[in-house]
Amino acid sequence: MPAKPAAPPGPLAGEDARLYLIEDDPLIVQFVREALTLRPGWRLLGLSTSLAHACEHAPAAPADVFLIDLGLPDGHGEVLVELLARHRPDAERLVFTVFGDESRLMGALEAGATGYVLKGCSSLELITAIDQIRSGGAPISPLLARRLLQRFRVPAAVAPGADDAAALSPRELEVLQLLSLGYVNKEIALRLRITPATVSSHIKNLYRKLAVHSRVQMVRSAQARGLL
Repeated sequence: MPAKPAAPPGPLAGEDARLYLIEDDPLIVQFVREALTLRPGWRLLGLSTSLAHACEHAPAAPADVFLIDLGLPDGHGEVLVELLARHRPDAERLVFTVFGDESRLMGALEAGATGYVLKGCSSLELITAIDQIRSGGAPISPLLARRLLQRFRVPAAVAPGADDAAALSPRELEVLQLLSLGYVNKEIALRLRITPATVSSHIKNLYRKLAVHSRVQMVRSAQARGLL
């Protein structure tokens, strides 16, 4: 028998992870389950095979990462991405789909996806993407990265104003700064000596005050406003 491939190294490689899968293809479900065996500490908390089931059950699941297919039998996965961005901003939303066109990529990112990986990748590539997203990165399949770089331009700079800074509390500004440096919730909590739940609360306030739906958008908006 061929040897099982070694799990890729990563800053969170030794930590447990809780995942929730939204996928209607049994073969992909099996692929994900087998990929997760590379990380014995990772658990698949739940599975939804339809948009309706996911909208009802996923937001309440205590997952760290949601793996979301866009082509669900009863609707578009972008709806769920946006729902989770609003109700679970503390969790990561990794799109795992066959759709490699620019419109679906941009639609998912604008809805609040924090990563976008195409099906057909290897088990190690999927695990690496999950590692990256849990470390504060934004994994995107290489085939799509160039398209994103060409279109996802930095918005025109907005002159910083007193109102922008005043709208954020000193603690929210500290959390924003650490988010921009790539720290995840647990690391922010340790550095600021507050609980992860408090960090999540500050992040929700940042989403609301900056009118964004993802961490990437949050940092970009703050940079444009001169807050970073």
